[in-house]
Amino acid sequence: DRGAPVDAATFCSLIRNGDQMMENDKWKQVVEQHYSPEELAHWAENPPPAGFDQEAYSRQWQELGARIDAALPLDPAGDEAQAFVAEWDALLAPFRAVATPQMMAGAKSFWEQSERHEGHVQMPFSRAAMAFIEEARKARTG
Repeated sequence: DRGAPVDAATFCSLIRNGDQMMENDKWKQVVEQHYSPEELAHWAENPPPAGFDQEAYSRQWQELGARIDAALPLDPAGDEAQAFVAEWDALLAPFRAVATPQMMAGAKSFWEQSERHEGHVQMPFSRAAMAFIEEARKARTG
């Protein structure tokens, strides 16, 4: 704003933050397609607990998805597959703690239509990883 020169570190930070803001806006548009205004208000009224690090949480999903993709193909009933299911469920726990049944349905709708959102937003894991987790869950309860 002052017209002062910007050092390289500040410039890079501005680019990163700008990219993150654009990604957040894209996610907001996608989320609004799957949740009602009432459900969105519920999220606003029930924020994550203090100290919750959304960036770290997103990174955990990306890392888990990448590890699953790298391990495929796997026996869905095998120990490694079931360990992935347990890790997936542990990461999902904060969402399940505040989500209503309707919100869970919205999440399911989102993932069922995830192909539609690819290229628009950065997905945290592949459809193959998601499908594998569902298959491994069925093998566990099968």
